[in-house]
Amino acid sequence: MSTLTEIEAAAESLSDEEKEQLLRKLAMGLRQRRATPEPRIFSHEEIASMIAEDEADGERFLQGH
Repeated sequence: MSTLTEIEAAAESLSDEEKEQLLRKLAMGLRQRRATPEPRIFSHEEIASMIAEDEADGERFLQGH
């Protein structure tokens, strides 16, 4: 089975209990993947830019702007 249509057709042949089990398993998998997002990877230039912006904001704050 490789298409959603094929999977849906196969799921229709399941008992109600099996459908509930399948739904729970799919929902748990989605929750786990959403709970652990992919790490963000920044280049050295992006990090340097963020640090410079932070430092400039801090300096403006200290000057009361």
